[in-house]
Amino acid sequence: MGDPMWRLATSINYVSEQIFSLEREAEVEVVVCDWGSEIPISDVIQLTERAASITRFIQVPQALASELQKDSPFGEVYALNIAARRSEGLYIGRIDQDTLVTIEFLENFFDAVEAKKDFGFEPEQSYMFAARKQVPYSFVKKKPSLWQLQRVIHKYGRWIGSEELKFCHWASPVGILMMHRDLWDDIGGYDERLIYYWFMDVDLATRLMRKYHIVNIGEKFGYHFYHLEHMPNGNLFRHSHRKLNPDWSKSFDKPVLNPNGPDWGLNTHDLKSTSAAEPIELLDQLNEARIAGLVPKILAGTIGRWSYYQVKHVWYLTKKLRGKPYL
Repeated sequence: MGDPMWRLATSINYVSEQIFSLEREAEVEVVVCDWGSEIPISDVIQLTERAASITRFIQVPQALASELQKDSPFGEVYALNIAARRSEGLYIGRIDQDTLVTIEFLENFFDAVEAKKDFGFEPEQSYMFAARKQVPYSFVKKKPSLWQLQRVIHKYGRWIGSEELKFCHWASPVGILMMHRDLWDDIGGYDERLIYYWFMDVDLATRLMRKYHIVNIGEKFGYHFYHLEHMPNGNLFRHSHRKLNPDWSKSFDKPVLNPNGPDWGLNTHDLKSTSAAEPIELLDQLNEARIAGLVPKILAGTIGRWSYYQVKHVWYLTKKLRGKPYL
């Protein structure tokens, strides 16, 4: 599905530019869990000097990764927990490796946690979730520069609809989900039994929702997360051959808040932390004509995605009216 190292580097480089423009680089870090790579990601990723200065890579050896994930190709819940457990900030946000975090989110987030603006909720006691938008595949596959991506988001981002599910926004494709580190520790992060595909974010929400508030910060702050689409047909014909996590992960009746115990995130393991190799120079490759040519594709993609989610909403509603679980 394209070049994952380019997508990861682009995401980190992009958010780092936003962080430095706000002069918040002393308050924000990027933590990447390198899950069993034969060649460390930190050796090959191309980060700018700014991005490299605030990014750490936690390396999980191949042997340990294979042992934990068993017959799954990727133990995502372990990787996420490892990064969260070893972060140093008061708030921990989880994003996909290919999600662009905009300056508008950062401004609103800091205004909320520093009580500069009242958004109607208490960040330190809330599970904060926002759905994402999609940067069109036809543009992403050409590996645009940061400035081209910034231009597309600035000019056309408002035309791109979010992928939010109306009946349970916290089950939408993740833009970001975040909590105070005390909440992460209380719930033990992701359930480390869910080593297969899907529903680990749903399980996280259905475990904590009886004790903590779930807040739609997409609605509060704006939908300021843009996924670098890497599937030619988007979600319209999405399919995976991977084994799914069990149905109980979607249940709203979770008897245990923290199924992992106090050592969640492999807390007792001594894992190596590294920085990126030699930083790259950030180049400006702005091409307005190429960007302007995207307008029909953005509109077509937005209409298609909107139609897809309307069908999903009707399907959820019919299940709900019949008294059946709608997840």
